[in-house]
Amino acid sequence: MLTREKRPLLQACPAGPYSTYRLFEWCMATMMILIAFTLVLPGDTMERAALKPIAEMGFSEENMALFFGAIGGVRTMALYLNGHINNIVVGPKGAYIRAICATGGCFVMGQFTAALIFDAFRGPEAASFVIPVFGTLAGFEALSVYIAVLDGVSRRTRMGHALDRLEKVVG
Repeated sequence: MLTREKRPLLQACPAGPYSTYRLFEWCMATMMILIAFTLVLPGDTMERAALKPIAEMGFSEENMALFFGAIGGVRTMALYLNGHINNIVVGPKGAYIRAICATGGCFVMGQFTAALIFDAFRGPEAASFVIPVFGTLAGFEALSVYIAVLDGVSRRTRMGHALDRLEKVVG
């Protein structure tokens, strides 16, 4: 009788075995880095009609590029390390760094959403089509915060139990 190997529904992500279910976080980290590059390009990106209310709130291209670049870069590194490095070496710190970066992303996307909603009620023009995009990103970033914190707690407790068992065997 031939036995077939069962294959997982999702193949392991090239970013590491723990990254398969963190694809939205990878998407946001990549998007943040690409937004930073876009803002650094010559020209005034923040003067576009959809982003004008955000520029009026006091956000400049330079500080936005710095924010998006830093958060995207740190988040990418945390995701990569969580995906490739052993739990004992990295521990829950990577998950908490991911949670902090997702909090920053949630905050800025929420700010963008609020600015565009406020602008829609202030003027006679039609609401920006970007409102649901930024709102959805803010909502899923909030979910990413929750998932990353749960991941950190899970890693801490699994690590604690594993270390206790190791100490009993060694000691």
